[in-house]
Amino acid sequence: MASPKVVQRNASRTRNRLLQAAIRLFAARGYHGVSVDEVVAVARVNKRMVYHYFGSKQELFRAALRQVYGRLETVEFHAVERGSSPRERLTRLLESYFEFLDHNPEFTRLLQWENLEKGEHIRKRKEAVLTKNPFLERFRQIVEGGIESGEFRPDINIPHLLIHLIGLCFIYHSNRFSLSQGLNMDLGDPKVKAQALAQVLQFVFKGISSPPPAARPALAVGER
Repeated sequence: MASPKVVQRNASRTRNRLLQAAIRLFAARGYHGVSVDEVVAVARVNKRMVYHYFGSKQELFRAALRQVYGRLETVEFHAVERGSSPRERLTRLLESYFEFLDHNPEFTRLLQWENLEKGEHIRKRKEAVLTKNPFLERFRQIVEGGIESGEFRPDINIPHLLIHLIGLCFIYHSNRFSLSQGLNMDLGDPKVKAQALAQVLQFVFKGISSPPPAARPALAVGER
């Protein structure tokens, strides 16, 4: 008879196989383009395991969203602790967004599918599957610290700033192939990505940094 630890380990492995198969298929074809039969075929598990671990296809899709979104949240919290100043922390955050989106294309595709569905699968639940609230509070502390120190301008709308940071990085990866064709440049080229990130950093900090103190006007002759 298998020990409880072995059973638990096998159960966890089965659930994870289902989840990874679901992420791959839903990212490629969206919620309505994938059947439960296809998920279990890719995962190589019994169909009843979907209902045992997730309850329904919709709950499996929500679990897929939670899983990829959890990856990003982990990266976000880790990134902002790697700097010693508000500016350095936001720099690390933008760098981490570029790196994360480059290595997690399924995140971009799953969010695009869910937005095409107008958030149908997360709106029906009271809990917020994709809430940004935990990270937004840490982000707010960092920006407010920059404002208090005089590093950042005081009129920043902090939630909108987070949206803009994500958007500047997200569009580069979500529209990578169409932009590459339209602009006749390879957005997957490491040198091109480095140029894009450098310009994003320049735009952001040019916009949120406090303006330098006005230069003191020179005294006219006779006023000294």
